[in-house]
Amino acid sequence: MSSDPAAVDPRDSAAPATLATILRGAMHLAFAVLLSLGALRAHTVEQVPLPLALGLAALVAAIYGTGTALARRRRDPAAVGTTDLLLPSRGWVIALLAAWVAATLISSAFVWLAFPLFFLVLFSLGALAGPLVLLAVALWAVLAPLAVGAQDTLGIGEVLGPLVGAVFSLVAHTVWRRLLEESERNRRLVARLRATQADLAAAERRKGVAEERQRLAQDLHDTLAQGLNSIVLMSRSAAAAHPEAQGDFSRIEDTARANLADARGLVRDLASRAPQDGLEEVLRIVVERADGLGAPTRFELRTDGEAQRPAPELVETMQRAAQSLLANVVQHAEAERCVLTLAWWPDRVTLDVVDDGTGFDPAAVRPGRSGGDGLALLRSRIARAGGTVAIDSRPGEGTTVALTLPLVTGEDAARNPLTSEDA
Repeated sequence: MSSDPAAVDPRDSAAPATLATILRGAMHLAFAVLLSLGALRAHTVEQVPLPLALGLAALVAAIYGTGTALARRRRDPAAVGTTDLLLPSRGWVIALLAAWVAATLISSAFVWLAFPLFFLVLFSLGALAGPLVLLAVALWAVLAPLAVGAQDTLGIGEVLGPLVGAVFSLVAHTVWRRLLEESERNRRLVARLRATQADLAAAERRKGVAEERQRLAQDLHDTLAQGLNSIVLMSRSAAAAHPEAQGDFSRIEDTARANLADARGLVRDLASRAPQDGLEEVLRIVVERADGLGAPTRFELRTDGEAQRPAPELVETMQRAAQSLLANVVQHAEAERCVLTLAWWPDRVTLDVVDDGTGFDPAAVRPGRSGGDGLALLRSRIARAGGTVAIDSRPGEGTTVALTLPLVTGEDAARNPLTSEDA
């Protein structure tokens, strides 16, 4: 079988990793420069004592540096690179904001730290709290000079500067998140393509093994088995023609007959032995791969009835159908859970795929839209195998797809006249 499709190829994450590194470096540099300028301006312009200005800067820098260092130490090496900005917890951001507000109460020169704080707030506090705290930080950056009595009035630049910076930060954060989402979608697509290529290669290998077994069975039957059968027949004739040597010819016949039985056993084994995994194992691998794509959906495989050894063609048909259905669930369903139930019956095998996603109107699906081509190909594949497809879905109520195929076992497919005792 192929390797895990969820494994991230370094080539897939190179660009996002570079962007994350650049953004981290830019935030660190901006924070250090603006903090240093704030301390310098607090002492030179607002006449804050130098020890106090440096102490405030050192406090803010210590909180910032400690949190960043802890975040780097706690990171998962396997996950860093594509999306991780190595930002600490929300508590760290709140502590940093508190230290910044305290610094601005001493000197309004520190308000310019708001610009890197905009990004930290958005990236650390989430989609809901982030913009709200961003607005609060921007308003404080505007009003701090008035609150501490550093100024009596505000110029247009002092009002627009923080507000424009906040808007720019919000836009940049939104673009960054969209880039990450697109990168993740592309990664999943590449993973699925690689898994499909590996599956095709494995199928070709299994097909080659099966063909080689059949060829060996044919060669054994046409050469060794036929030759031993001829020895048995000739030894019988010779024993009848030469009664005085009947004991010798009987031993020859017995030996040839025993070897013929062994040869026929080899032919039977080669002709009937299935070189590929059973249907349940194949579906389990399909489910594991779907789980490994990083989608929020939890996949589960259940079985019912006594498992059979189906023909390779049936296994491959079910495998392709399951892959297609799970791909639709990942791409379109937005489901929290998807359950596959494989059931064995005396004359058929069924696979039910049930998800609790958004659902859709099957009658409204058209080829080329929302997976319409995939469903049409699925129906065609199952129909060629003599089976049926039933789809039950409504918008907002999830989807159930029921596949039914006639049960053709490996024994049925392996029956071959080469294994007959009369050959």
